Amino acid sequence: MGEVNQPTTIEDRAKQTYIVTPYDLIFKAIRKEMKVNKEEIISKKRDRKLVEARQMFCLLARKHTIESSVDIGNAINRDHATVLYSISTMDNLIKYTKRLAIAKNYIELDLIPKLSTATEVKICECCKQPIYE
Repeated sequence: MGEVNQPTTIEDRAKQTYIVTPYDLIFKAIRKEMKVNKEEIISKKRDRKLVEARQMFCLLARKHTIESSVDIGNAINRDHATVLYSISTMDNLIKYTKRLAIAKNYIELDLIPKLSTATEVKICECCKQPIYE
């Protein structure tokens, strides 16, 4: 998920923040709509549901970030050629599969407003989960 600033004192631990990357927001939006979490997307499994989520991630990351295909591939443990193939495949699937076109629209409706917000959130001291405000 993004990077955590490591605190050095007890006072700093209370102020611990979490840097949210655009990839984190894309993973969260995909998880919400396609019911697939980040670990499953990054995994080597090739179930249809996971492959579609992985390809959707590549398409959205390319469209809504300025990252290269190499960087997008590094985020999901794939090479740049796989990312390029995933983008073109998902682009074609969206044209002919209504279910994926609707999913992409809902993901983008959820994602676009969050991409322009602040990139720093607080971490809950009890459960160590990010608190989105």
